[in-house]
Amino acid sequence: MKLYLSPKASFQYQALKRKSVPYAEQVKAILQDIQAHPLEGIGTPELLEPSMPNYWERRFNGSGMIIYYHEVDYVVIVSIGNDLLPSHEELPHHLQAYSQQDYAAIIRQMEANRGHGNDPKVGLFWYNADWNELFGVVSHPVRAFTKANASDGRISCVELHEDVWKKEFNRQKHHGDGSGPFIGPYENKPRGRIFYLPDQDRYEVAVGHWIDEYPQAKPLILEEFDLPADKTTFQYAIHWDIGHTWR
Repeated sequence: MKLYLSPKASFQYQALKRKSVPYAEQVKAILQDIQAHPLEGIGTPELLEPSMPNYWERRFNGSGMIIYYHEVDYVVIVSIGNDLLPSHEELPHHLQAYSQQDYAAIIRQMEANRGHGNDPKVGLFWYNADWNELFGVVSHPVRAFTKANASDGRISCVELHEDVWKKEFNRQKHHGDGSGPFIGPYENKPRGRIFYLPDQDRYEVAVGHWIDEYPQAKPLILEEFDLPADKTTFQYAIHWDIGHTWR
């Protein structure tokens, strides 16, 4: 079981170690117990609220309380509080101002990006046939790359479908009711990837044979990635067929 401290909890724990070593040792023992046995043990674990089934609390030393979020394979310590520790409102923000030089450079950088929102992009996507829309889209402007980024003459994003799917699945699982498009294996829904060929100044949309069944996805892809139709071709490869992966 992995255990993580939120920024707030980490600050509180460090503050507690400075103010009271015995209290800090007590909290450390509880944290170790939470990592080993999230739902039972020291401090009498209880649900924080019935409407928040993954949030738990444990008491220590009278007024002390540890609030944590529990999932199957990890725990996040949300806060550690007692009357020795600063409240949430008293936590430092660590907000520092940019120097005038840095601020001017940042503004120049943003100014250089104005008017490029519709520039062609590379990336990846999935297609939802029931809704006739793309989802899980990752896109990066081609102008953000150089020829040095080209592998065998092609440029694309570094993200992989399987990694994006894993993150989106976890986000979908932990927020709301868990319903959404990221259900099942990532390869079981139509997907594709956009490449740019700098030497030829053209774009490739790598897809599987699913595109023949759903040709209505083509204009959605061109629009989503701002691809010029006259410089874009749809290319077939078995890797992007439904059900196919690296293995």
